[in-house]
Amino acid sequence: MFILLDIDGVMVTEPAWKKVEIAADGFMVFNEKSAKNLAEILISSDASVVLTTTHRINYPLDKWLQIFAARGITIKSISKLNNIGSVALMQSRAVEIQDWVNLQDKKTEYLIIDDDASLNTLPEHIKARCVITKSTAGFDDEAKQKALQLIGVNR
Repeated sequence: MFILLDIDGVMVTEPAWKKVEIAADGFMVFNEKSAKNLAEILISSDASVVLTTTHRINYPLDKWLQIFAARGITIKSISKLNNIGSVALMQSRAVEIQDWVNLQDKKTEYLIIDDDASLNTLPEHIKARCVITKSTAGFDDEAKQKALQLIGVNR
């Protein structure tokens, strides 16, 4: 199981007009509810994380593990959606996710957690695996419940 994870609008929920708080490690502070809910989903699903966020290009994977751990989230394995190293080379999130899905085995289980409206353009079989969050609410309890349903964990 893979969780394709965005950061802004999922884990970081400050409105665009408000300055985002930066933690001691130099990265943005996560919404506490979002962090707690993601930690629960990761425990329930034993999933690996695939970073879809634009921020993925800013840090190597070992630093990402530290960022999540400092926010109370244990990740067994982490990777990036692709190897693109520049924002200028990135395509829309929907295109990048569809490319990732197309490279996977048909039996690969995944869940997408993101606030990007472009995901509404994905083919139905991929969109059906999405939890689209509200950018100022993030991965709240409603989004967590939908995620649990999609991965087949009943709480």
